[in-house]
Amino acid sequence: MQTSVVISTFDKPQYLRRTLAGLAAQSILPDELIIADDGSGEETREVVRRFRAVAAFPVIHIWQEHQGWRKCRIMNAALRESCADYMVFSDGDCIHRSDWLRGHLRFARPGRFLAGGDLRMNKAVSDRITPDDVTSGRAFSPRWQFRNGMVWRRSCVKVLVPRPLAPITDIINFTPARFSGSNASCWRADALRVGGFDERFGWGKEDVELGQRLRNSGLTSRHVRYNAICLHLDHPRDTTITREAVERNFAMLDEVRREKKTRAVLGLEQTGRDQRIERENPAAVLVA
Repeated sequence: MQTSVVISTFDKPQYLRRTLAGLAAQSILPDELIIADDGSGEETREVVRRFRAVAAFPVIHIWQEHQGWRKCRIMNAALRESCADYMVFSDGDCIHRSDWLRGHLRFARPGRFLAGGDLRMNKAVSDRITPDDVTSGRAFSPRWQFRNGMVWRRSCVKVLVPRPLAPITDIINFTPARFSGSNASCWRADALRVGGFDERFGWGKEDVELGQRLRNSGLTSRHVRYNAICLHLDHPRDTTITREAVERNFAMLDEVRREKKTRAVLGLEQTGRDQRIERENPAAVLVA
């Protein structure tokens, strides 16, 4: 089974460095990493190139011009570009524990998608985490987190549960497993069958809506909230997001649930193909 990790990003190179450090330290490495970039500047491009030069797996950078929040469009481009069987999704402001990818692959089964868990960091500890803290595993130690400014919240239990007990904890979690763009996975064939992400959506519920269509198409879902953990770094929220736009997203999601729709209205078949795709560093190509 070929596996692709897809990381969405936009102009947060200092966050992306730490994300990439976590992916390089995975106990099971992906067959490819796709950076789905919604129009970042040159600094992000250089972060990707430097990582590609030392990574033990192919790194594909798909970039589109920034014209407002168009994450669904660039994610569909990543789905189309991938050649993998299984897709694991996250964001460029997340840091993944070394067994994160192993947790997804351990429970991947035909006919279902997986929903992982994230622990949202506050600003104090987010500012203190370095790439070395990520690769060493210190950033995932509750003691280290609290010493560096983390404030207790109920979700901190995710990093307190001993790893051997994680499967049991996920089984007794009776809350609905929802597809979250920060930590979820599915078979590529299933994502393609429902048309990928619906590009009508701006920020908010665009990932949950994909999961709902997967469920409407007959898939089941399973929690890997304690088996596949990531830390979600704190950052300022996008002030351009309006209440009206979010309410519109909720209304579209409700329609998908009510009418049991399985296909994206504006999906990957309609996605433009004007993205820039970089698979190799320019200097390496010239040398070759």
